[in-house]
Amino acid sequence: AFVSDLTVPDGTRIARGAVVDKRWQIKNSGTCNWDERYSLVLIGGPDLGAPVKQNLIPARAGAEAMIRMLLTAPNTPGSYTSAWQAHSPAGEPFGEVIYIQFQVN
Repeated sequence: AFVSDLTVPDGTRIARGAVVDKRWQIKNSGTCNWDERYSLVLIGGPDLGAPVKQNLIPARAGAEAMIRMLLTAPNTPGSYTSAWQAHSPAGEPFGEVIYIQFQVN
């Protein structure tokens, strides 16, 4: 479950080509412990230079964790949204979608 944006609140203005350090606080609200078999997958919008599938941070059931991505803002001005969702070892999506939404000057 999404808990909070730790960095880059929605609507933040970012310079063209800037490196963006995005962090989300999430909670493993399920009954399974996440390990290296669980992944975070891009489900919408640009990848912003990040791998489209990456390991989900390990977290025990009921625990909170921080997800961090280093992203690169596009060189073209506009509004951008990149959406990500957790996937089980079987490839099934679960949980809330987390996203970054920003403006490039």
